[in-house]
Amino acid sequence: MTAPPKQPPRLSPGAARLSAALHARAERATLPRATVMEAFTAALLGAARSDNSRTALATLLEELSDTGVLRLPHGQAGKWDAGRPALPGHIRLPAVTPPKPTPAATRRSYRPELDWAQTARLTTAHCEVVALINRWFRDTSNRLELRAPISLRERSYEIFFQDEKRLDALISGALFAPGRLTLEQLGTYREPPPLAFRQLGDGDTLLVAENSDTYATLRDLLTPNPGRTKAVAFGSGRAFEASIETAKEIRGIQRILYYGDLDAEGLSIPARASVTATQCGLPPVEPATALYDLLLNHTSTPGQPVSGERAHTLTTWLPSRQRQKTHEVLMSGRRIAQEATNRNQLAGNAVWFP
Repeated sequence: MTAPPKQPPRLSPGAARLSAALHARAERATLPRATVMEAFTAALLGAARSDNSRTALATLLEELSDTGVLRLPHGQAGKWDAGRPALPGHIRLPAVTPPKPTPAATRRSYRPELDWAQTARLTTAHCEVVALINRWFRDTSNRLELRAPISLRERSYEIFFQDEKRLDALISGALFAPGRLTLEQLGTYREPPPLAFRQLGDGDTLLVAENSDTYATLRDLLTPNPGRTKAVAFGSGRAFEASIETAKEIRGIQRILYYGDLDAEGLSIPARASVTATQCGLPPVEPATALYDLLLNHTSTPGQPVSGERAHTLTTWLPSRQRQKTHEVLMSGRRIAQEATNRNQLAGNAVWFP
């Protein structure tokens, strides 16, 4: 029985763009910090210029490390800087095989959209992909109606002989680095998952809950008197990293507040989503601090231990008064689920209202 093909790691939009920029610069498997910073600026200019650029980069590097796209150095001495959160002196892209220059005799003639490929250092696999895309550009050059935008998997099915997932795997690689291929050129787009929300009032704040029961509780308790809250949304875990883009449909949002579990996943989700929000012109995703104050008064339960350096990165998203206690929870291998602040507790304590 043939094993199903291995699927690429699911990456947040920001991590996918950073991965592509890093791979395009990978003449060797090991990239120094200067190259990482250059790739970050090229791929995510808005995040790189923001006040929390260091946190954004550290968050994305952790995500790429968790999914096996890159390796971060182990240990501290000389391998990480002294900032908070710390940034590595180098990274390693384990899957990288340095490409060899294409011999002049075997170079192809590419369409104008692929001029960059004439001089790029591409692997054999890359050349095969570019050849298929080149053919699509050629076949549609005089039929612009065939380039009318369709969704990513529909376009992938068309270009890659009924392989609807091929573009999913490619957009985080070197071919989609800044200055190379774009989804716009291919007449396609990533369709973000919809953000489920309930509009409550005329305020300026979007309040997002990680989990469904807490979403329902916040929705019901805020409905009679929403205050600054315009809408309450269900983040649905990691889906929020991409669905945040659709918050643009909620007019008048000036603040995005997030409330999730106090564990590694619950803290990394809003930090990653904040990078996406910054890139698409939305406000950054901030913690619903009053709700986290209440949550930190509850007893923690067993979870997964987190390294000291990662705990520093994760807690940077929180205000300073909440970092130390949260750091201790993470380091002890424990967590606090947001459901600890249940409907009865929140109904009797209006201090948490946004």
